[in-house]
Amino acid sequence: MNEERSFAAGVRQELAAHISRNQHCQKAELRAVFEGSHHERPFTVYSEGLTIPEKYISLVRNVYRLEPEMDRAGHENRVRVPNGGSRIYEDLMSEKTLERDCCKRAYLRGWFLAAGTVSNPEGQYDLEIVAETDEQACFIRSILDSFDLGAKLTHRKGRSVLYMKEGQKVVDFLNIVGAHVALMEFENTRILKEVRGRVNRRVNCETANIKKTISASSKQVEDIRLINDTIGWEKLPESLRQMARVRMDNPDVSLAELGELLDPPVGKSGVNHRLRRLSEIAADIRNETIQNEGESTND
Repeated sequence: MNEERSFAAGVRQELAAHISRNQHCQKAELRAVFEGSHHERPFTVYSEGLTIPEKYISLVRNVYRLEPEMDRAGHENRVRVPNGGSRIYEDLMSEKTLERDCCKRAYLRGWFLAAGTVSNPEGQYDLEIVAETDEQACFIRSILDSFDLGAKLTHRKGRSVLYMKEGQKVVDFLNIVGAHVALMEFENTRILKEVRGRVNRRVNCETANIKKTISASSKQVEDIRLINDTIGWEKLPESLRQMARVRMDNPDVSLAELGELLDPPVGKSGVNHRLRRLSEIAADIRNETIQNEGESTND
């Protein structure tokens, strides 16, 4: 089992163990489990695993005091209510099932348990709920909207998929459906990931600055050597002569540090001005050399 599946499985396991105190909320969740699962009327669900059947059985027992039967149907577990299935179906599909906010939370919990998944927060944030039809998806989205959880709708393999890819919305959803343990794990992972991201950005920025400093320093040293090999440092004003020596002796330090080594010390802008003046002198020497070489070729 990979990390993504294990996190989603952990969320479902936590929600499966969550039993609402109020019977009206249990009805809302039972309705969602039925609608979101592979099912048939009057009130039978199928599932490869045991999470859905066990939750289904618990809710039917608690709400209707009936004993569902579970057996194998092909490669799936089948849970059915031998007597009273039609009555349960009619009762649950009543609009009154979702009148309260607490029932809406339970309904979302049931749908996620039956047909939802969430990615591991170490990777991209992604929470999905799969519905058979657009009508179902739009109904679920209207409930999500009531909690300010705007979800987007797409289609995959003939099914309607609601999805959220914002970390805060995933956190809010987990809180709404009562997956508080998973929420804390998600938040801790998200915080660590954001801290690592900030550290990496700072390191990358500092690395880029170091590379920029080294590149500029190499050019400055090259210019200073050219000046010394042609006209000599003694032809330079004292301020530039001192700047040339300090840079040659300290090729790896920053402009601010160079300024502290001068006598008297100068600021970063003063150092930058002197180095730029040395660069201009070196450029003049190069241009003059190119011009002289061109004249010699013509002669």
